[in-house]
Amino acid sequence: MKAITGGADAFGEVTARVEEAGKKVGGHGADTDIIVASAKAYVNALNKLESWKKGKGKS
Repeated sequence: MKAITGGADAFGEVTARVEEAGKKVGGHGADTDIIVASAKAYVNALNKLESWKKGKGKS
């Protein structure tokens, strides 16, 4: 986590890393609420993992 802006309504940026079956992906999220930013980062990482799994099956 890190602050992007300052002040009472500062944006926080979160990076989340997820691993499944040896594949590691990272996701990013930003929001004024750090919990929301964390959720966005986690969902972003899960979406990347799902996209990778679907692309892997097409080969």
